[in-house]
Amino acid sequence: MKRLAGTVLGLLLAQVCCVKGVDVEQSPPALSLQEGDSSTLWCSFSTTVNNNVYWYRQKNGGHLDHLFSIPSGTKRNGRLNATTVAKDRCSSLYISSAQITDSATYFCAGVSAQKLVFGRGTTLKVNLNIKNPDPAVYQLKGPKSNNISVCLYTDFQMNTTKDSEPTVFSLSRTVFNSNTTVLDMGAVGSKSNGLVAWSKSTDFECQSTFQQEFYPNSGISCDAKLVEKSFETDMNLNLQNLSVMGFRIILLKMVGFNLLMTLRLWSS
Repeated sequence: MKRLAGTVLGLLLAQVCCVKGVDVEQSPPALSLQEGDSSTLWCSFSTTVNNNVYWYRQKNGGHLDHLFSIPSGTKRNGRLNATTVAKDRCSSLYISSAQITDSATYFCAGVSAQKLVFGRGTTLKVNLNIKNPDPAVYQLKGPKSNNISVCLYTDFQMNTTKDSEPTVFSLSRTVFNSNTTVLDMGAVGSKSNGLVAWSKSTDFECQSTFQQEFYPNSGISCDAKLVEKSFETDMNLNLQNLSVMGFRIILLKMVGFNLLMTLRLWSS
């Protein structure tokens, strides 16, 4: 009887272990790098993982891109190196010379009970490396209403810390802002950070919105009237378009007349 009870207890423990499966831990949870830096993402397993260890990348909440399937040893894919040490139940992903396009969430996964078990992921943010940042703020106001204003903040250096996500500035609750974007001007070989903020508040001012030191735009106004002028219709261009249309109409009439005369000659 005791032997039967021990057997049943052993089976129950085995079932519990099978249900628990493998735990996947990834570190660090978040990582911020400057463009050109290198770093390593770590992944560990609570038990030995059968078959392969998988690495995936997810950009902007989109689909998962498969990077590596590696049971043990090291594999390379461009600037990415994946290493798995099966006996130590760990794997790593080394990113060399980080680029802006490397910003994403990286997931590590292992197989348990014929299912992929994922870690929580590591969110990587690669910031633009501006050697000589020259931040500037431009304000665009509506011509008919002083309550609507848009601010453009450019050429700033991202602030990064080891223990937190990168922050540029803090905006008030009544202000809306876009995500920070990177403008790559390949023709001149330069890059720039940019962000737009807007509000309907009457006390909205660009200088107080961006809580960081900036340089004014040397007194050059940037209002809606000035911008609208650059989109005014060119009268000379309109005249040329009308001339081209007139020539096309004349050409079509000549072709039609020639076809009509040819048909009359054939019919006669």
